[in-house]
Amino acid sequence: MTEKQAKKIFDKYNPASGVVRCPNGRAKTRKSLDEYARAAVNLYGIISRDEFVGIFNAQNEEQTTADEVYALLLPNVLKRRWYVFYKDYIVHDFFLRDFDMVSQMEKMQEGKLRYIPPKDLFKEYTDEWFEEDISHWENLREYMLETFDSSPNTYRAFMEIKNVTLQERDLKEAFEIIGKHNLVFQEHEQVQGFLDRHSAALNNCRLWQNKGHTPQEIVRMRADEPPKEPTFNRLVKVGANEDCPCGSGKKHKFCCKQVEESGSAQIPYADRKLFYETWHKLLFFVSLIYEMIGKDGAPPIPNFHDEAMNLKIREKLWEDPEVIDEILDRVDSFTADEVALMRSWQEKHIKGNFMLMEYTPEHALFMRTDTNDPPRLYAVKGMATSIQKVMSRKLPVMLDTVLLPFKDHIVYDTFLASHRISFGSGITEGFDKEFDEEKRRHGIISKL
Repeated sequence: MTEKQAKKIFDKYNPASGVVRCPNGRAKTRKSLDEYARAAVNLYGIISRDEFVGIFNAQNEEQTTADEVYALLLPNVLKRRWYVFYKDYIVHDFFLRDFDMVSQMEKMQEGKLRYIPPKDLFKEYTDEWFEEDISHWENLREYMLETFDSSPNTYRAFMEIKNVTLQERDLKEAFEIIGKHNLVFQEHEQVQGFLDRHSAALNNCRLWQNKGHTPQEIVRMRADEPPKEPTFNRLVKVGANEDCPCGSGKKHKFCCKQVEESGSAQIPYADRKLFYETWHKLLFFVSLIYEMIGKDGAPPIPNFHDEAMNLKIREKLWEDPEVIDEILDRVDSFTADEVALMRSWQEKHIKGNFMLMEYTPEHALFMRTDTNDPPRLYAVKGMATSIQKVMSRKLPVMLDTVLLPFKDHIVYDTFLASHRISFGSGITEGFDKEFDEEKRRHGIISKL
């Protein structure tokens, strides 16, 4: 893209004619939005206006809209150009040289979760040189000073290597920089030491193409794998010819193993992807509203917080499900499907104590025990795995969970807390009788 073409695109989306007088009382909001915009492009490179508004509204009492963001920040764009508008995006001034790179960056970011630090930490990124963890770069710098010398050449080489690393350029360029500054490795061990420290620095950089996540975090998230379902129960491997752990008396291969292999007792991957993305976003904004994440926080998804942290956030949610109203009022970046799903969870969730009574090829059957009001029997699907495989316990099993509607199914909110209680034959027969009576009188509910 030529300079003339880039200027034409800039003028189209950032026209001087679009500048309007700042509305009364919004000067303070303009200042806050300017800080957030600078921080956002330094951390992400590009961000849609809708997502930008979602982050700002979630972290601030004062609220804004995508249209107001454009009106308030356009004068700042024309004055300083720390960031610019392009189509529906706010982008770093780096893209002024070639706006086609925005589309390339969009493709690299596609399908990745966005790293959203807490408010105070987010605003630190207004400084384009800010880094949360500088220890890995310090290790590399000190190693280069020890290996070569403390001359200005070594410092310049380090800064150039850091710059190309942040742009994820070829490692070959790092060695070219070392050669350009007449720095020489004396032995193979020195080269390996440099590679080890350079790799550690790269793996802990917050990169635009990762929506602010480090490569190490992306690997941990295992974005290309099906989501793994959090649970407080360890999965137990059962041999095909062993007795089935459900207590049916049949061999495992003739009982629950068939259900597990069919995949019919769990939600298909394409559907559960929507569930997990919505659920994780909901937990994240709950944690923001209740200030449950500290400065080293990150979205509460598997591998970022342990199950205990996820459980605390989830308990806050179900203590007051009306918090979903506040989230939806303050954040306008959710899709229509995500909004509908959160609304259904708010209105139709069932929090209670249950007995897991029976497995069928399509569901696990739960009987509610903390109420005598019908209906009390629910057909519940697993998410990433069948509930049979999650539990691997002799039935019946007493457990606490929250049932949620999901499309035409009933699922649970990723947590099954089972009680390690064994029941004698007399009590089990009583549960079975109660189960059969409920099924005869009121049937089984398969969707909420």
